[in-house]
Amino acid sequence: MESLMQYNNALSSLVNRRCDNGRWRRTRMFPAAARNRTWPLSPKKRLFPTVKAVSSEPKEKVADVVIDSEQEEGFRSLSPFGPDAASVASSIKYHSEFTPLFSPEKFELPKAFFATAQTVRDALIVNWNATYEYYNRVNPKQAYYLSMEFLQGRALSNAVGNLGLTGAYADALKSLGFDLESVAGQEPDPALGNGGLGRLASCFLDSMATLNYPAWGYGLRYKYGLFKQRITKDGQEEAAEDWLELSNPWEIVRNDVSYPVKFYGKVVLGSDGKRQWIGGEDIVAVAYDVPIPGYKTKTTINLRLWSTKAPSADFDLSSYNSGRHTEAAEALFNAEKICYVLYPGDESNEGKALRLKQQYTLCSASLQDIVARFETRSGGSINWEEFPEKVAVQMNDTHPTLCIPELMRILMDLKGLSWEDAWKITQRTVAYTNHTVLPEALEKWSLDLMGKLLPRHVEIIEMIDEELVSTIVSEYGTEDPDLLKEKLKAMRILENVELPSAFADVIVKPKDKPVTAKNTEDSKEEDAQTVVKKEQEEEKETAGKKAEVIPEPKVKPPKMVRMANLAVVGGHAVNGVAEIHSEIVKKDVFNEFVKLWPDKFQNKTNGVTPRRWISFCNPYLSDIITKWIGTQDWVLNTEKLAELRKFADDEDLQSEWRAAKKKNKLKVVSLIKERTGYTVNPDAMFDIQIKRIHEYKRQLLNILGIVYRYKKMKEMSASEREKAFVPRVCIFGGKAFATYVQAKRIVKFITDVGSTINNDSEIGDLLKVIFVPDYNVSVAELLIPASELSQHISTTGMEASGTSNMKFSMNGCILIGTLDGANVEIREEVGEENFFLFGAKADEIVNLRKERAEGKFVPDPIFEEVKRYVRSGVFGSNYDELIGSLEGNEGFGRADYFLVGKDFPSYVECQEKVDEAYRDQKKWTRMSILNTAGSFKFSSDRTIHEYAKDIWNIKQVELP
Repeated sequence: MESLMQYNNALSSLVNRRCDNGRWRRTRMFPAAARNRTWPLSPKKRLFPTVKAVSSEPKEKVADVVIDSEQEEGFRSLSPFGPDAASVASSIKYHSEFTPLFSPEKFELPKAFFATAQTVRDALIVNWNATYEYYNRVNPKQAYYLSMEFLQGRALSNAVGNLGLTGAYADALKSLGFDLESVAGQEPDPALGNGGLGRLASCFLDSMATLNYPAWGYGLRYKYGLFKQRITKDGQEEAAEDWLELSNPWEIVRNDVSYPVKFYGKVVLGSDGKRQWIGGEDIVAVAYDVPIPGYKTKTTINLRLWSTKAPSADFDLSSYNSGRHTEAAEALFNAEKICYVLYPGDESNEGKALRLKQQYTLCSASLQDIVARFETRSGGSINWEEFPEKVAVQMNDTHPTLCIPELMRILMDLKGLSWEDAWKITQRTVAYTNHTVLPEALEKWSLDLMGKLLPRHVEIIEMIDEELVSTIVSEYGTEDPDLLKEKLKAMRILENVELPSAFADVIVKPKDKPVTAKNTEDSKEEDAQTVVKKEQEEEKETAGKKAEVIPEPKVKPPKMVRMANLAVVGGHAVNGVAEIHSEIVKKDVFNEFVKLWPDKFQNKTNGVTPRRWISFCNPYLSDIITKWIGTQDWVLNTEKLAELRKFADDEDLQSEWRAAKKKNKLKVVSLIKERTGYTVNPDAMFDIQIKRIHEYKRQLLNILGIVYRYKKMKEMSASEREKAFVPRVCIFGGKAFATYVQAKRIVKFITDVGSTINNDSEIGDLLKVIFVPDYNVSVAELLIPASELSQHISTTGMEASGTSNMKFSMNGCILIGTLDGANVEIREEVGEENFFLFGAKADEIVNLRKERAEGKFVPDPIFEEVKRYVRSGVFGSNYDELIGSLEGNEGFGRADYFLVGKDFPSYVECQEKVDEAYRDQKKWTRMSILNTAGSFKFSSDRTIHEYAKDIWNIKQVELP
C-alpha cells in the first residue's frame, strides 16, 4: 500500500498537458487539497481480488466530501477524488495520457470518452472493493443471478448519475471543450443481450446495488453479441457487432479467477468408488468483472462475465511450423467460439452443440466460482449444510438449468457428499424464473447430444428423473394406470424415454381373467398350433401373388431432456413475472407440478429501474416531477409518483408536461433523420412499437392497421383526410432472429410500406412509417421519453410480462394493448380510462383456435379488404407467404395462430378512439400525467425486495 501511495504521489507531481493547437501545456495534476488525501486501509484477507485504481493521487475514504452542486444536494461523495469540476478535469486529462488507448497527438471525442470512463471506474473501484471486503467480513447470505443476457446499455451517464457527479462531469468536460452528452454518446452499447430478458436482468442488478442487497450477476462476455442490424431494400441484414473493437473501459479481467470446463469424455468409476468424468475437451473460463454502482449508496456490486479460451499448451506448435496452421489452432478456436455470438443459429447439429456449450460454460464456471467463494468465506471449517444458508442461485429462464446437475456433480464427485445430501442442498439453493408460456420456447435438448457433450450430467439427470418418478408413483399410486401414465408423461424430465428399470412394471393394465399355471400351459400349446395354422394359410394366400410393398417402419420420437421440468423439480421456488402470466403458469404450463407442490409457485411482477428509465434518460420530465412533488425522493421511493394525481388537471403542469415531451420529440426527429434520412413532423403523434420482432408480439397487426389507415386516406380528399385523421409518426424498432424467416418477412414488409407512404407527397406529414435500424437500449432511451402512444398488442396469454410497457407508462406514454402480461396490472394502476384496450381475452383463445380449426371463423370484411390491398402490389414485393400465414384453418405457418384477423376489427376501432382522444390535448395530457403517477408499482426496486424476502431470504447490508 505504501509503495502504491508513493507511486501515485510521484505521478501527481508530473505535469498534465492540455491540448492547445496540437501541443500540451503543463499544469499540476490535482489541486493541493486533493493531493493530501489518503487511501482507506484494507483487511488482510480478500476473497474478491482488489484492483487498485491507477490515479495520480492517494484516495480518501469515499464518504468524506459533500457535493455542493444544487442539482446533487444531499449526495455524499462516492468518488475517490473531489466532486469539483477541476479535480474531475485533471483526472480526465491524466487518464488521456497515462492510461492511453489512443495516440497522444489528438484529444478528440473517442479519446475523451475513454479517459472520462476510466476516471469514473477509479471511483467505482474504491466502492467496489469496499463492498466486497465488507461482505467478506460479515459473510451474509448472497444472491447470484445467472442469465444468458444482460442488456445493460451505456454505462457512463448511468454511473455518474448514481455517483451523484453528473454536474461535476458536465462542467469538467465543458472546460475541456466537450459536452457530457456527446462524450457519453461515444460509448457503444454492450452486445450482451437482445430483448426484455436481458434488460430485466440489468434493471435487477441496478436495484440490488441501490437497495444494498449482497448479490452478483453472472453471464457470458460475447465478443459479437447477437448481431448489428442493417436495413436494406431486401429487409434486415445481419453483421457482426463491433462493441469490443476499441476495448471496454468498464471491465477488468481477473486473470487469477479462471476455472476448467469440460466437454465430451466419459464417466468411469474411480478406485475410491466415486464417479469420475475424464478425457474429452477441456477449456478455461476466465472472469471479466464489471462494476454495478447503486444510487445514493456506496454499494457497488459485480457483474462477472465469462470469456473462454484454451490453455497455451493446446496450441500445436509442431503443426503450425509444418504449415498446418488451422489444425494447430483448432483447440483455441473451439474454445473461443463459445463466447463469440449470443444465441448462435441452432438449425445444424453443430449450432445446437455450441448453444449447449454456452449454457454449460455459464453454469459450470459460475457454480465453481460460487462454491469457491463459499469455501473461502467458511475459513477452515466447511459445513455444506450451511451452503443454502449462504447462497441463493436464481436461474433467469431455463438457459441456466444445467446449474442443477452441475451443482450436484460438484457436491458429489468433487466434495464427496452423498446423493441425498447433495440433492437437499441443491433444491434449497436454486430457484427458477419462468419467462414464457410458448411451448416452443420451453427448452428441450436432445438426450443423445447431451449424453455426448455432458455424459456425467446425463447420469445425474437420469437419477433426478428416477427420483421424480418415485415421487409421482408414491403420490398417485398404481391403481389407475391411465392416470399414472398421464402424470408421468406430463411431468417427467426425460421425454420419450423408457421408465427407469425400478419402475418398469408400474403401468400394467389388468388382464381380463386371472392367469394360472394350468391355463398358461394350455395357452402356450394353443398358441403354437394357431401360429402353425396361420402360417400355412398365409402361404396359400400369397402363392402366385406379387409381393406387397413393405411399409416403412415408424419413426421413434426423439429422446429429449425437458429443461423447464428439470428447473421446477430441482429448485425450491418457481415464479412467473406478471399476475396473469403466473396464473397461466400454474393453470396450464406446470399445472401437474402445482398439484404436487403448490407452495413452490409464486408471482414476481417485473419492474424497471426508475434511475435509468426516468431520471437519467428523461431529465426534462424528471425536473418537472421533482418540482411538483417537492422532492427528488421519488427516484428511490416511486410511491411518491402517485402525488402527481392531485395536479393532473393543473394547466401549468400540463403546459410544462407538453413542453418536456416536445423537447424529447425533437431529439427523436434528429435521430430519425440521422438513421433513416426521413424528416418527420415533431407536432405529429409519436406512435411507437419497439421490441423483438416475433409473430406473437404482432408487429404485423400494427403495420396492417397502418396499411388500412393509408388506404382510407388515399380514398379521401385532402380536406377529408385532415379532418378524419390525426397526424402520426409510426415508429418500429427491433431485431428479427437471423433464422426466423417469418419475422424477417415482417421487417421487410414494414420497411416497404414505409418507403411507399413516406414518399407519397399526397399524404405528406399526415402519416409516416419509420423503422429505426439496430434498435438497442440507447435508442430506447431516446424513443421512450418522446413517445405519446405505445403499442403492446401481443396475442393475449402469450406475453409473460413485458418491461417496455412499464418504461413507456413511467414516461407519460399512453398504451394501446391487449389484456396480456403486465398490461393487466398497468391498466389497473393507471386507470381503465387511461389505457386503450382491445382484443380477445386469455380465456377465449383456446376456443377461438378450435373454431378456426373447424372452419367456423368468418373474417371481418375490413380484414379481407386490407389483405387484398397488400396483394394488389401497391407496396411492391410479393407478400403471399406473409399474408398466407393469416389464412387457412390449419397447418404450420397458417391458420392465423396469433389471431391477427380476429383482433383486427377491434384494433382499428380502438385506433379511432386514440385519434379522438389526441385531438383534445388537455385530456390527452391528463391521461399522460396519470400514467406516470400510476406507474409507481413497476419499479424493479419493488420486485427485488420481493425476491429478497420471498425467494432468496437475503437481508440488506449497508456499508459503514
